[in-house]
Amino acid sequence: MKMSDRKEQGDNPALYCHALLEHASDGLVVADEERRIVFMNRAARELVGLAETEQFPDTCAELLQCRNDKDENLALAPLCFGHCVLNTKAPLSYVEMNIHSRQGDVIPVAVSYSYIPAGNRRYFLMSLRDLRERRHLEEERRKRDEMYFTLQERERLARDLHDGVVQDIAYSHMQLKLVQSLLAQGRVAEAQDKLRDVTEVVHDSFVELRHVLYDLTIHAGKDLKHFLSKWLAEFQQRSGIPVEVAMLEFPDTCDPYIGDQVTKIVQEALANVRKHSGATKAWMTLGACPVGPYRQQFSVIIEDNGCGIPEDVLHRFNQGWADHENAGRHFGLKAMRERAQSLGGILTISRRNPTGTRVELHWFQDISHEDAVKQAG
Repeated sequence: MKMSDRKEQGDNPALYCHALLEHASDGLVVADEERRIVFMNRAARELVGLAETEQFPDTCAELLQCRNDKDENLALAPLCFGHCVLNTKAPLSYVEMNIHSRQGDVIPVAVSYSYIPAGNRRYFLMSLRDLRERRHLEEERRKRDEMYFTLQERERLARDLHDGVVQDIAYSHMQLKLVQSLLAQGRVAEAQDKLRDVTEVVHDSFVELRHVLYDLTIHAGKDLKHFLSKWLAEFQQRSGIPVEVAMLEFPDTCDPYIGDQVTKIVQEALANVRKHSGATKAWMTLGACPVGPYRQQFSVIIEDNGCGIPEDVLHRFNQGWADHENAGRHFGLKAMRERAQSLGGILTISRRNPTGTRVELHWFQDISHEDAVKQAG
């Protein structure tokens, strides 16, 4: 800016400040102590579909739709973000919520609040950033991740079926031919022994196929808590391994993508318990705790009393599978970590004391404006 321009605008600071706010790229809204809107800039008007000559909403509650399930106005509730900022005189950054345009469209936005002292009056500034493009990109990324996981799981399934069920069927076929030969020679007792072996192998293959097919055809969606309770009951019945479950302040619903990823991690962890650990009992704990005013940490911990993960496998897992050949042999563990990373989370595996394995999944999630309002109601 030229010095002459500064001098000219310095003669009229109110005009300069108004132009600064009016032409900001983010939507800016100023409200007073009663939550009455006193200013909306051009970007905010465009965001909600207001013409330049059209009157903006009376209060920020009308703009942001601050209502609970009973359609009660929560603008003056203690949880109201504007109320919090006015009382604490401290800014509040990046609160995600939905607003509604005049055309009825739901628009995801991130809102940052700032306190504005003005003599005997108090105001607060809301800076609204449109998240539609970011949400679209996130959804595209999730679709790519899910396609990647699906292809990887298909490859793993083909390999597991070839190394397991297909080999069992081939073995059973050869043993049945031997039984025919033994019966033809009148060696009935030997034939019966072979048939018992075949029956056991076929039964084990049948059980394994049931596990695979069941896990492939179900998705948790948003009802993660209810789904895991139901799935664990099925797992215990099919595997004969009791699982003690504790759900500590865990929400009933969640984002469907998160629900599906967490489900796959739990399924893989307990499949390892069933197939490799020799465990007689397992434990699963689901928990959630606040780590900020509008942010929570979620965790899922699975333990068993089996033989424990082999030290060499644990070492390679902690090293990030630098050896690609070994990563291929332990695709399930690799996929668990990648699913955790897709949530922005962390997956750790360790040996449990005195015996067994411990798998921990931790991820963070912001509490939405709607959920915060429901909790206040």
